[in-house]
Amino acid sequence: MAKVKKFLFLFFTCLLLVALVLPACAAPKEENVIKVAVVGPMQFIQGEHHWMGATMAAEEINNAGGVKIGDKTYKIQLVKVDSNEILDVAGAASAVERAITVDKVDFLMGGFRTEAVYPMSDVAMDYKKIFMNCGAATAALQKRVADDYDRYKYFFKVTPYNEIFLVTSDFKMLAMVAEILKKDFGITKPRVAIIAEKLEWTEVMVALAQANLPKMGMEVVGVWRPSDTATDVTAELTAIAAKEPHIIFTTFSGPVGITYAKQRGELEIPVVSVGINVEAQKKGFWDATGGKGNYEFVLNTFAKGVAMTDKTVAFFDEFEKRTGEFPTYTAATYDALLSMKQNIEKAGTLDSDALVPVIEQSEFPGTAGLTKYYPLDSPACPPMCPHDIMYGPGYQTGVGTQWQDGALKGVWPKKEYGAVDTFGNWRFEYPGTVALKIAPEAADKFRSAPAAPPAAPPAAPPPGGLSFEAATYTNADLGFSVKYPKNWKENKDEEKAPSVFYAADPARVPTIRVMVVEAATFADAERAGLESAGSSGIKVGAEKEITLADGTTKATTAKVDLKSKGYDAEAYALGVKKGDKWIVVSVSTVALLVPYDEAQFSEIATTLTFTK
Repeated sequence: MAKVKKFLFLFFTCLLLVALVLPACAAPKEENVIKVAVVGPMQFIQGEHHWMGATMAAEEINNAGGVKIGDKTYKIQLVKVDSNEILDVAGAASAVERAITVDKVDFLMGGFRTEAVYPMSDVAMDYKKIFMNCGAATAALQKRVADDYDRYKYFFKVTPYNEIFLVTSDFKMLAMVAEILKKDFGITKPRVAIIAEKLEWTEVMVALAQANLPKMGMEVVGVWRPSDTATDVTAELTAIAAKEPHIIFTTFSGPVGITYAKQRGELEIPVVSVGINVEAQKKGFWDATGGKGNYEFVLNTFAKGVAMTDKTVAFFDEFEKRTGEFPTYTAATYDALLSMKQNIEKAGTLDSDALVPVIEQSEFPGTAGLTKYYPLDSPACPPMCPHDIMYGPGYQTGVGTQWQDGALKGVWPKKEYGAVDTFGNWRFEYPGTVALKIAPEAADKFRSAPAAPPAAPPAAPPPGGLSFEAATYTNADLGFSVKYPKNWKENKDEEKAPSVFYAADPARVPTIRVMVVEAATFADAERAGLESAGSSGIKVGAEKEITLADGTTKATTAKVDLKSKGYDAEAYALGVKKGDKWIVVSVSTVALLVPYDEAQFSEIATTLTFTK
């Protein structure tokens, strides 16, 4: 009996001790804490750098005393959210919702793959949480702010600038390469192969390259579109090599960037490789490619030893010290969090609605330049969309970096290759920039190439009196036909009633759309046909009556302004009424890609011919 009493005494004593100890060990109450979700593919370099950039900023803020709101001081608490968006786009939105509903985060920053940032940011908007986009370039993401401000006003960009500005910088780097090829090797019309991962954000960039490189005095020899996760691009590179380009123009954000650079080096293709390759921003790129990525020239956000601002070098060196890596552009979560501190303290609140106008008016001198946002009344969206970062000298320019024998050097902008454009004066270079190098095997090939033959005389005009070699669309049921440039490709996916025919230039624009529409007037027919094809903001200009080539058929024409897939577009439209139907030919372009050319567009539309 005594043993039982002793046991019970010890048992209840232990229970009492547990009861006393557990409250002391419980998690502290979360008061005066700002919880920030850092969202990214945490198993990949892009997410790892999201996390490290934010970690450095959080430590800096907390060590300096935190965030002051009125008479209270708050500490930053980061919440790591693995979106897994490179491998599983569908699951990314659920990860964000858990962060908001379970982890109770106040703000979100990060994101990488455009296809995932759409649904992730939509979840954040549902909960009216500010989401700082630190990875997805696509201008259409920011355009939502202009299209539906009340819903998307909480969505801001930190990095990178959008794909239109990215390709603008790419073109500046390409122009520098072309000038070097001309000056040092006498190559007056470089041949360019375009290779870009098959993802949404690259579509406009490829189209822009196809449309604009010929205007820059370059010949496009082909376009190749591998997967962003491809582990073998030998077939693409072999096909490219057969075209003997001087330049390969790259657009990669995914792991395919390593595959490409390694296999290009193994195949010893004598070219200048220039463009976007996020993997080539990594310190580990050299080892990952076994040194085969030498001379890869890519657009970057940071470069070792290059002082884009007075913060750049210190940030770069500290990041490298902590991680053993060079910071990629997703590490700009560092700037995102520090700018958020500035804006919270100015607003004096964590309330999203109160913060939005403060962020809109903010200026933040960061590690890659001055962050300032395009305003709500920005006249050109895209590319200058509300809540997207301003581009150009004095704001964000990026920096071109090149791998040179194991070291990643800053090589662009260079003042001797700069020019003045609508974004500012590019005749400058950042301290620490060095000269671009041409790979020895490429230099040897360029020197040994025969001199370019003299320019051929202008080609004779195609038969038929047209300025273009023509193909013909014929509608036997309604008895009409129309001619269009032979190199334009038909796209049957666009041929949904009332559209009966659609074709586009290989660069995606210009396009021709033939529609058969029941309507009272020409303007009504044009609007109804284009709206059914997904266009909006359709404004039909002054109408003009003309006679077609047969000398008897009367037609109505007009210039049309519209929005096509979110972009400002212009069209030359021609219509002929037959009974209760209008036969409408609309030749259009997106001005950002290819300027409106009324002479060419009207020439195409007026080939409309009737046999009935």
